[in-house]
Amino acid sequence: MSSTARPAPPPANPKVGSTVALRLAILSTALAVVLGLTLLIEETPYVFTAFMVLGPLLLAIAFVLLGMVILRELRSREIL
Repeated sequence: MSSTARPAPPPANPKVGSTVALRLAILSTALAVVLGLTLLIEETPYVFTAFMVLGPLLLAIAFVLLGMVILRELRSREIL
C-alpha cells in the first residue's frame, strides 16, 4: 500500500451553478410563455386553470433564480 496522500480536488466553479440556474430560469419563463400562447390559441377551462396556477408560479421561480444569480455575481465581485 502506498502512503502517498491524494491531491485535493479543485474548488468548484461558481459559474457552473449560475449557468444551471440561468438555464432553469429561461426554461421556466419559456414554459409560462407557452402556456400563455396556448391560452390565446385555444381557450379551454383546463388551459385557463393551468395558466392561472402554473404561469405565475413559473415566473416566480424564474425571478427567484435570476435574483440568486445576480446576488451571487455581485458578491463574487465584492460589490455587495
